[in-house]
Amino acid sequence: MTTPDLERRVLRFAFLFYLLGTLGFWLVNGLSAAEEWRRAGESGVWVRALMLEGTSNLVILALFVPIALLERRFPVSLERWRTALPVHAAGVLVFSLIHVSVMNGLRVALWPPLFGFAYESYGGFLGEFGYEFRKDMLSYALMLAILAMFRELEDARQRLKATREDARTDHVITLRCGGREIRLPARDILSASAAGNYVEVRTGAGAHLARMTLTRLISLLQSAGADPVRLHRSHMASRSAIRELVPTGDGYAEARLSDGQVLPVSRGYRSHV
Repeated sequence: MTTPDLERRVLRFAFLFYLLGTLGFWLVNGLSAAEEWRRAGESGVWVRALMLEGTSNLVILALFVPIALLERRFPVSLERWRTALPVHAAGVLVFSLIHVSVMNGLRVALWPPLFGFAYESYGGFLGEFGYEFRKDMLSYALMLAILAMFRELEDARQRLKATREDARTDHVITLRCGGREIRLPARDILSASAAGNYVEVRTGAGAHLARMTLTRLISLLQSAGADPVRLHRSHMASRSAIRELVPTGDGYAEARLSDGQVLPVSRGYRSHV
């Protein structure tokens, strides 16, 4: 469940991200249009090209917050897409109508005093709407995607914060294993090994494959008051679970644990065992 503070952070960071992207597109598209007009023999095109793109981008930016509020009420998710899809289908239509109307109004008002001639739209309002609507659908979809991305990032940050607090106060390690959340007492974890983007966490009762890094797990165990020791860039063990350290030559060794596991110990970590 999201909170007002979380939603404000999502809106703030998503808007800043979209703003930076919009500024980039404004400069690239505006300067590209100006260069094309210059090559066609027109003069004084730089300001006009930037104003042409700028009036469109300004209106779209102004519509970001209303679209974000609509997305908050009707998020596009697997659970709610049947409800959200028709709402956003209507939303993109209204978005485009407002975009084209206000954009054209700004150009009609600004062109005579700035450039000395009236603004002429492409095929009138309907022609302009037909031209812009395809791009507006992409802009609208991009807004929804950015909002969803930043909400997921904020949710992940909150989960990490809660996991760290569980480790510190309850001495419990929370593992996300697929769609499940498993809570293990820190003292029960004997060892762990990195497996790509996952960590295989082993206890006396079995193993769990959790999505986290080995470094993150070690940090949580330390917060929980445990004494994890790094054996290798891909392996760690609880110090109390290590029963024997057997040299294998060239500075390498094997750690034999209380549950019968044998894990490699690299030269770089041997002095810490």
